[in-house]
Amino acid sequence: MSFSYALFLVLLLLAPGFSVWAGLRLAEYNELVSQAPERPNSTFSLLTIIFGAVAGHLVMATLLAAQETFCTPADICTGVEFDPNIYRVIVAGEQAEPAGNGFADLPGWSIPYWLLSLLLPAILTGAAAFRLGTWRLIRRLRERSVLGWFQPWIERARSSDHFIIAYVVTGMTHDGAYVAYEGVVANVALDDNRAIAMIVLDNCDRFLVRIDGGQVTRIDAPTSIGLIQLEARNCLNIALELLGNPGAMS
Repeated sequence: MSFSYALFLVLLLLAPGFSVWAGLRLAEYNELVSQAPERPNSTFSLLTIIFGAVAGHLVMATLLAAQETFCTPADICTGVEFDPNIYRVIVAGEQAEPAGNGFADLPGWSIPYWLLSLLLPAILTGAAAFRLGTWRLIRRLRERSVLGWFQPWIERARSSDHFIIAYVVTGMTHDGAYVAYEGVVANVALDDNRAIAMIVLDNCDRFLVRIDGGQVTRIDAPTSIGLIQLEARNCLNIALELLGNPGAMS
């Protein structure tokens, strides 16, 4: 397979955008909610990558221009035998080649320097995106687009005096009654429609639900489970309840 210089250059130029996307994804980590995979052809992810790449290279180009502006009159900077501005090299193309045998005459340190110049914006934008993603406002906006209806519950459950109780009725039966579970929500995974796809319960109690003559009866069973994972496809109903300090819930 032949080396594609154009593809390699495109990936380097898009690196700051991918770093912004990765920084935001890392910043939104939540122990209570499992991260859903990005939707294919997501417009939001595409815009994040494009604008992140533009912002990263804009910052780097500004720094290189400021360096050149400062070094030219000051005459205190170390001179090199190649153009340190990688963006000017990319735009100029073959016109940036020195006389002689072209790029073969370039010093050996020019390539590492140019690669570092293209990777540095990715490092800066990734760190900045991760830092911005931890801000409450940015995190709330991001979670609203991902979690939807579940975001207010997650916001309240983050405090130490709140927790979510789940009551899950499964499709399994025992003596004509449905097997159900009650426990503290340890983790939730949402599907593309923002519905619960999987739920993990901690300190879980198992009980039976019997429906007879329009009456719903709960039959407690002396069974306690430390941790259990349930998939929504095996459940008939999932009810949630937020418990904690009533004054803080308003």
